[in-house]
Amino acid sequence: MLLSPRTSSCRQLDLKVNNLKNTSLTDLQNQISEVSGSSTYCVLPWIHFATRPNGDMRLCCSANASGAGSDHEVGLVKNENGRPANFGTDTPMSAWNNEYMKSVRRTMLAGEVPKSCTKCFREESKGVVSKRVWETMTWHYDDVDIPELIKQTQEDGTVPEQLKYLDLRLGHTCNIKCVMCSPHDSSRWLQDHSKLMNKLKDPNVTQQMQFDKSSFDNKWHEKSSFWEDMNAQIPNLKQVYFAGGEPLMIKEHKRFIEEILRQGYQDQILLRYNSNGLLVDEDLIDMWKRFKKVKFAISMDACYERDEYIRYPTDWQTVERNLHMLDRTPDNIITSLATAIQILNVKHLPDFMKWKVESGFKKLNFAKVPGGIQMGGGLVNMHLLYIPTFLSIQCLPREDKQEVRERYAEFKDWLRHNYRQDDDFWKHNPYGWKRWEAIMNHMDAEDKSIELNGFREYITELDSIRGLSAKKVFPELAHLL
Repeated sequence: MLLSPRTSSCRQLDLKVNNLKNTSLTDLQNQISEVSGSSTYCVLPWIHFATRPNGDMRLCCSANASGAGSDHEVGLVKNENGRPANFGTDTPMSAWNNEYMKSVRRTMLAGEVPKSCTKCFREESKGVVSKRVWETMTWHYDDVDIPELIKQTQEDGTVPEQLKYLDLRLGHTCNIKCVMCSPHDSSRWLQDHSKLMNKLKDPNVTQQMQFDKSSFDNKWHEKSSFWEDMNAQIPNLKQVYFAGGEPLMIKEHKRFIEEILRQGYQDQILLRYNSNGLLVDEDLIDMWKRFKKVKFAISMDACYERDEYIRYPTDWQTVERNLHMLDRTPDNIITSLATAIQILNVKHLPDFMKWKVESGFKKLNFAKVPGGIQMGGGLVNMHLLYIPTFLSIQCLPREDKQEVRERYAEFKDWLRHNYRQDDDFWKHNPYGWKRWEAIMNHMDAEDKSIELNGFREYITELDSIRGLSAKKVFPELAHLL
């Protein structure tokens, strides 16, 4: 038995006539409700398949933001035995319509929030365009028929085995070890991890940095059963997203691209990446030229020595050189910056954005989606850091939060004079100045300054291992260290 489709009038709703530049976050939320019939709907459980670097399946990268911390199983897709579906042992399609996935779909269609999805709704309450909102609206504008998806949903939540979107984290192999990362997502972290754990005393920091190497399978993605299912889905695919580890280091990433080319579906597929951008070369760019579109997001949180510290041991000259190389790529390749908003960079972000604007990039991060939204407001794509909690911007003391607001007020004035946007950038566009306001609202939403002792211990001990000095690199935070 199929669920009842939305009403005839809603079925005829054509959101493409709306100019999203003039649309508020509330308008976007309302449009999702109209097109789906549910205020809590998200398109991802109907079209999307996501892995963690260890092979666990998750609802999405936002529902399960990290493998670290006490809540590492939040957002993971569970089998009937209560254990996470893992593709070292399970096949993808056996998990796609298991009871967990079906219950998530049923919950959303009932207008309720699945327990794994609370993060998006918390962000929206602060004015942040959540992953739920931007994914659902982007896919709607990319000719995904949401009413048809709902019509095809059986009463128990079962949907056809036709994936449109893959989010693949193929192991934790990586060439850098970011300060906010861990061995769950970076193999390079292993050499520092055991040293750090022997130094830590704060129980909260110790608990969040736990990693059991013996239970981590970094070779699950080499199993043929996984790729048999993935290769069979290629004719249905519209988008493939690679992240890390560092996806450009993992051979299966290239093999899957080659398989798409072999099957001849490159003209219908958008490739997406989150990468540190250090390994981009001309051979890869030549392969990308053959696809419908490539969106390459460079994970970058600051400029100069601050970036080298946060994404250690990044070389800033290599980063700049590769940014300019990507800025000269063919028109089907869209480049952007993806920034994790955290305690180490929140005060520096205005200077980071000034550097970007003044660097003269021709297309970097000026990508638009149908309807006119300028992603990141033409500046940067932002991701709020939640884990580890002791690096969250909510840990800042009250006076430091006030300093952030003062710096952003000066930045707003600078943008008005140096970064030309129409009035909608300031008044309506949720990807414009509203997004910077949302960062400050998130920062002030909770007082987690009790975690500053953990922040201080973590940074101090990690600096002693790496031979760095956060006090010198981040003088604006020296009083907290």
